[in-house]
Amino acid sequence: MDTPDIAQRLEQFLRASFGIAGDDPGFSRSVDLFEAGYVDSVGVIETLAYITDAFGVEVPDEALLSDAFATIDGMAQVIAGLIQKEADATSAVRVG
Repeated sequence: MDTPDIAQRLEQFLRASFGIAGDDPGFSRSVDLFEAGYVDSVGVIETLAYITDAFGVEVPDEALLSDAFATIDGMAQVIAGLIQKEADATSAVRVG
């Protein structure tokens, strides 16, 4: 799964879970979801649970607290990196 696919799934989840209208002019994949008020502290927990269920990765604290994790595009990049890291680790175990 590539970064644009992940971003699309995240956007769909966020819109459905937090009631963000399709025509909301302030919402985009590059907007800071927290500063703009789209996601609050409870929403972060819900989003992390979704990420774990949908993508099979746990987001480490350092990624969660990074600036990248504030936007859909940034989250998608973090998740893609975690998925790749998991795949690399699995490959290394099989090879070794």
